[in-house]
Amino acid sequence: MRKGDAVSRTQRSSRTFIGALGILIATVGLAACSSPGGPAAGGTPAPVPSTSATPTAAPTPTPAATWNSEASADFAGKVFPITGTDQYVFYTNSQITAAEESRSGVTADVAPGSYALQLACQGGEDNSITVTATSAGVEATEVTASCDETIQSVPFTMVNTGATLNSVGTGTDPVLWAAVIATLPGG
Repeated sequence: MRKGDAVSRTQRSSRTFIGALGILIATVGLAACSSPGGPAAGGTPAPVPSTSATPTAAPTPTPAATWNSEASADFAGKVFPITGTDQYVFYTNSQITAAEESRSGVTADVAPGSYALQLACQGGEDNSITVTATSAGVEATEVTASCDETIQSVPFTMVNTGATLNSVGTGTDPVLWAAVIATLPGG
């Protein structure tokens, strides 16, 4: 398939970010859309277009979020090495699934302060991930990364405890991404 022929779709997943004044990492593997007749989200066969005399439209494939904790952990460790004891890593597929189904982000405690919201993605430059962090008292912070393993970073300030993070992916290829709320030097 040529680059221009790729049908873009949005994949939604959310991730828990927990921590104190350290680095918080979450990774997720996103799969491409399932094809008609192939497995869909939940492992059930996707509907196949009708073969009756009256043509019926094929259903739009449902994005299937998959979880590969080993590959995700390897990617996160490569891009954002974990050092020290004030850093937490969580790879919880059930939380991602629950957040995706409720169409909301997962909220977790993060102490007030100045941080860097960083994001990296692997899986091809035709794909991208956007992470939006919201916290009471400040405007939402958004960072977007092409899936070419380049780290993108934006300042993120919290005046209250707690943040909600949501992610949106575009593209048709399976990708791995890692998002980090990192304490700034001297923070």
